[in-house]
Amino acid sequence: MSEIVGAVAVPHTPHFPIAAQQDNELGRELRRLYGDVAQRVKQLRPDVIVFITADHYNNFYVTSIPIFTIGVGESATGPVDYELPQREMPIDSQLARSLQTKLVDAGFDVGQTQEFRPDHPFTIPLNFVVEDTSIPIVPVFVSAFLPPLPSAARCFEFGQAIRTALEQEPGGQRIMVLATGSFALEIGGPRMSETSHTGVPAPEWMDQILRHLEHAEWEQLLASATAEQLAEAGNAGGETLLWLTMLGVLGEPTRPDYLEAQREWGHAYGVWSNGNGGDL
Repeated sequence: MSEIVGAVAVPHTPHFPIAAQQDNELGRELRRLYGDVAQRVKQLRPDVIVFITADHYNNFYVTSIPIFTIGVGESATGPVDYELPQREMPIDSQLARSLQTKLVDAGFDVGQTQEFRPDHPFTIPLNFVVEDTSIPIVPVFVSAFLPPLPSAARCFEFGQAIRTALEQEPGGQRIMVLATGSFALEIGGPRMSETSHTGVPAPEWMDQILRHLEHAEWEQLLASATAEQLAEAGNAGGETLLWLTMLGVLGEPTRPDYLEAQREWGHAYGVWSNGNGGDL
């Protein structure tokens, strides 16, 4: 039987790879935050990574907007949307196809894509926190931008179904879950700041999420993550659903081993290891 060894969640802000190279306060902060997570990924020693993300208008938004879908091809290379370092990502196609089948059998209408173009939400987290480029991924897409979005409860249940399916897989693989996304973020919309094309419309919502995560109050978080609240958090506020899907894969509520926020950016960095949270 395979084992869920832990979960990681980090942001994917497009200019962070360049910013992290600078010898200034932000650059040092980014190197520390992503570096802390990368060290914990090494300790988890994953054989495969289930990658939970949302397509950023590069694959599905022209002809169809699936609520849930899984990438089942052999590999993918990106990003396609920014001039950033390219990464070839091997995909565990056999596991991906098996996972899709089990999820459909469990009552989730999960589609599949045999070809997709990875965008920056894939490559930025992987390049920062997963040094070993040979570790395969299983891409899991959750709709997080264009309403109607799946509910928080449905995403959590989807994550639980992923966990059940993965634990039924033979081979004894060590599986890590990686989610990426912000809690409160407006990109190019009416609530962006006066000095940037982005903004954090609901910092108090972000603080509420962090409190719930710190104290493993998952039921309260799910209850408060309504469609109205996610909309108030900005046009990228739906990315919170990616974290909630990840929590569902983890299973029982537990405190994180590591959780640190960048409140001015509307996101956080978190690590959970095998259901055994450590001191913050």
